[in-house]
Amino acid sequence: MLKPATPPNGGEESIGDLVHRLVNDGKAYAQAEVAYVKTLGTEKAAQLKMPVIYGVAALLFAHAAFLAVCALIWVALAQVMNDALAGLLTVVILGAVAGVLGYLAYSGIAKMKESGK
Repeated sequence: MLKPATPPNGGEESIGDLVHRLVNDGKAYAQAEVAYVKTLGTEKAAQLKMPVIYGVAALLFAHAAFLAVCALIWVALAQVMNDALAGLLTVVILGAVAGVLGYLAYSGIAKMKESGK
């Protein structure tokens, strides 16, 4: 890609020629660096493709399991009370769990912000 400099007619190169060659060399170096980084990124993305697919599938199955637990809570409560009341109580229980988890997430982020200052 880069050629050794040979001055024309065996004389010295002018300042303009040197600057022009320097700019071209810099462009070539920058393009090579960009190509290298793109290659590294493509390789890492290819390596992460299947683990990401497996992770998304695992999240879908975890969500299905969570929905099954929600249905199980409702069915268990419906055995001892009215169906509508069991549904309302299920929503309240799951909402409370979501609230506790949300509070824990919020307090963790607040601690991170405080320690970062």
